[in-house]
Amino acid sequence: MSPGDATVVVEVTDTLGIDFTTGIQRVVREVVAGLSQEPGIDVVPVVTAAPGRPMRRLTDEEARRLATHPAGGRAGRRADDLGPLAPIARRVGDLPPLVRARVALARWRARRRPARPLHPELEYRPPPGAVFLDIEGSWYDPTPRSELLPELRGRGVHTMAFVHDVMPVVHPEWFTPLHRSVYRDWIEAHLRHTERFLTNSQHTASELRDVAARSGTTVEPVVVPLGGDLEVRDPRPVPLPDGMERFLLVVGTLEPRKNQELVLDAFERLLPRHPDLGLVLVGKEGWMVDRLVARLRRHPERDRRLLWLGGVHDEELEWLYQHAFLCVAPSRYEGLGVPVREALARGRATLASTGGAQPEAAGGAAELFDPDDLDGLVRLVARHLEDPEHHAARERAAAAHRTPTWAETTAVVAEQVRELVTGTRPGDR
Repeated sequence: MSPGDATVVVEVTDTLGIDFTTGIQRVVREVVAGLSQEPGIDVVPVVTAAPGRPMRRLTDEEARRLATHPAGGRAGRRADDLGPLAPIARRVGDLPPLVRARVALARWRARRRPARPLHPELEYRPPPGAVFLDIEGSWYDPTPRSELLPELRGRGVHTMAFVHDVMPVVHPEWFTPLHRSVYRDWIEAHLRHTERFLTNSQHTASELRDVAARSGTTVEPVVVPLGGDLEVRDPRPVPLPDGMERFLLVVGTLEPRKNQELVLDAFERLLPRHPDLGLVLVGKEGWMVDRLVARLRRHPERDRRLLWLGGVHDEELEWLYQHAFLCVAPSRYEGLGVPVREALARGRATLASTGGAQPEAAGGAAELFDPDDLDGLVRLVARHLEDPEHHAARERAAAAHRTPTWAETTAVVAEQVRELVTGTRPGDR
């Protein structure tokens, strides 16, 4: 490398440790791939095999997996995969929250044991002057940031964190005790030891400033625009039930804040008047959604007018976006709301809640609704179903709206890396 080059070290332990794609994993893969094409930047993805072990470079097989977005998880309760044991597993899933929290703790401890070959020949120590970019959901990574970050800083390595949201701090009610605990440790370590912060929205930046102030720290995050494009050449059709001519599309992991239940309620109200209407949910089962999952499994319209799809590849997701009648993003909170941008990028009429940064993600091109207003959502959807001119106008507005691309995302991250390496501060130019 020339003297002006920068080495960027990105830990991808969590990204490779799960076999599905959600928003954070998409950001990680897109940014790693994009930075690898940036002139003067050498990207080194690494993993940590177990607590107390050093970082190491990826094996060839891991590098191949990092380069490909896997499907988005699976639909249905995890117990459904267990055959004859499924009834017992479902009963375990219905245990009181305290018992399930203990089970989750045991799973977390098991996850921190060596789960992949150690490969000592691939061990890697970031050199002085390199940038450690903490961009994945690393709060569960084997080495706590309270240990890793001061060690890196002591060796002359720069540190940069991409904060996707601070929800476990500002909305602890949506998360398990374990998740709240590990996330708080993660953010506190970064507030003490990280030189530069990136966020995905002005909304997240504002909340990060507030969290930092409560900890006696001042930060000035740099907002990075997230892309809405998918690199798909040949969309893959998704079989739909006979009679599902117009469908609402909701994309996102099933979890409390995602608020899919509001759209399900609206769908049930509208179905008697619009029997051709369908609802397609795309996203894996998350946490604290037992009631919603049970409702979906037992719904009388399941696999007729209601589809819950989990393992959806990008080619299938692209097809669903292209053929959806209306995209709905009902979240009570989002750090940004990438599905809103993805829908608008394809010219789809889109309804987005006012939760978190979703209005920012929509950029004025989506119709907004209160995430707790069922009547309001029903009225919005009904107008699209019953007023073709209004629906066409909203599609034209979406098609005219320009959403950022992942190339633009990468360019901003690369700029921040170069500024950190050269010692400039945001706004110095």
